[in-house]
Amino acid sequence: MYKAQKGFTLVELVVVIVLLGILGVTALGKFEDLSTDAATAANSGVAAEISSAAAINYAAQVLPSAGGVAMNAGNDDCTTAQLQVLFQSATFPTGHTSVAGAGSCAAAGDTYTCTIGDTNTLGTTATATIVCSGP
Repeated sequence: MYKAQKGFTLVELVVVIVLLGILGVTALGKFEDLSTDAATAANSGVAAEISSAAAINYAAQVLPSAGGVAMNAGNDDCTTAQLQVLFQSATFPTGHTSVAGAGSCAAAGDTYTCTIGDTNTLGTTATATIVCSGP
């Protein structure tokens, strides 16, 4: 009489381990370099925040009873000091910096773009649009 088999054979276990190893190696490539994607998303968020703040600031300057910050120098540039006035905390977000861009505010409603980057070495950037609030 034969006894019923209990458990797996060595060959079956080796095949399963090899298949799990192959699946693990192929899945690893999908999670390998998410830091660049995260930095790009963070820069895009800061750039969108600056663009929204500039548009809200423009609306506040145009309305008679509202406040806002004057973004109307003859040649506004994209320095951190220039852009941080648009934030409620009046400070530029930590880990990000204004990279490049300049524009002239000849009239209210004129726009120029600034490139926002991170202070890490990832080299990712995003673009923010600044709306001038006066001549």
